[in-house]
Amino acid sequence: MYKHTLLEEGSWQGSGQVTFNMTPDILYFRTRWTCHNYASNIHATQIVEIVAQDRITNHFTICKKDPYSFQIILQNELLGTFQGNGVIDDNVIAWEFRKPGVFEGYEVYEKIQDDEYLLHAEYLSCDQARTIIHAKLWNRPYGIQEEEQKYEK
Repeated sequence: MYKHTLLEEGSWQGSGQVTFNMTPDILYFRTRWTCHNYASNIHATQIVEIVAQDRITNHFTICKKDPYSFQIILQNELLGTFQGNGVIDDNVIAWEFRKPGVFEGYEVYEKIQDDEYLLHAEYLSCDQARTIIHAKLWNRPYGIQEEEQKYEK
């Protein structure tokens, strides 16, 4: 599999916005992405904090199929568990989930630098409402507690 620091052991942070096709609302969010490698699988936890609203936790398991593709499993307490497929090359990591009428969408992470990615994602709900996500992720040099302590001083 191509080497992407986003999929290596460690923590990332990011921020971005969520828009919808059914409403003019724009929601801003922060995110934390943490990866752990176990055997040949990657386990990632993504915490998304919508500013002044909800907090969502997604758990991903990424299983290599070949050097250019992988299977991905998403677990979310609101949505349930879904399997999808992904592709990877030198500059892009992307995956999609397809369960028409229930849950479908995709995420594309484009590497700008080894420690920085742009994210574009779109998801479609069963009522045809589309959620569009744009964000930037960067490598987090400190753990969550260390980072919070740094700003408390």
